[in-house]
Amino acid sequence: MAKLTLTYENLYIRVSNYLALTAPGTAPESTDLTTCQDIVHRAIRQFLYPIDERYGTPHRWSFIEKFLSIQMASSQWKYNLPVDFSDMVENPTFSGNTVLPPLEKVSPQTISEFRNRAAVSGWPEYYAIAPSVYDPTTGTSYELWVYPTPGGTYWLQSFYCIDPVKLSATTDMAIGPISVAEALLETCMAIAETQEEDSTSTTHQQESRRLIQTAIRFDSGKTKSGTIGNLYRRNTQLYNTSGLLRELDLTADVYSADR
Repeated sequence: MAKLTLTYENLYIRVSNYLALTAPGTAPESTDLTTCQDIVHRAIRQFLYPIDERYGTPHRWSFIEKFLSIQMASSQWKYNLPVDFSDMVENPTFSGNTVLPPLEKVSPQTISEFRNRAAVSGWPEYYAIAPSVYDPTTGTSYELWVYPTPGGTYWLQSFYCIDPVKLSATTDMAIGPISVAEALLETCMAIAETQEEDSTSTTHQQESRRLIQTAIRFDSGKTKSGTIGNLYRRNTQLYNTSGLLRELDLTADVYSADR
């Protein structure tokens, strides 16, 4: 069944057509193909790590988050992380155990210092993400270090950000759901506009920026608001879950209440 998502070929053909390297719908060849593919790869790298312009903070796409489960064994304090590991989304928790608190993140140097001071075993309280080895074909691998050293068998669970695989086959699907497809396509066009057209036009750069910000709002769920404003007062007051008085400006950005 055909989907509305985009393939690798869809992306570099559109880039080629925009740069007038080929006729509409025709794939580039030879050095032109390499140029268009490089533009797509650059665009994907930029697209994966956007800034939410409302807050000036990085946005993490929900579709690059993956569930992680690790079985810890007694006396083992280092654990290999998946080959597509990029970063931890949240602190790991103990699976099936609501008593033990989540692990606290520290640096690898801190774990080493702890171990030098005292070789303690029990339930881990701290963790660190440490580079393991570098392989030219797969990149850098990572390990999870914990302290104290596990005194028994524990299961940790969390979510982590994946490092997406580079597109190579023409039929490879671009990362992300349909809701971000147009934003990714426009990012490809924006890179082409900047790299090959020397920014003589900024049309695609502006459209890419707009679509990415729209996609961020859908991805973060902030288009689903449960708040209905008072049309006759500029400000209103409400109590949050902790009982503290909170004032909202109802004439400001409707998404500001979610911050």
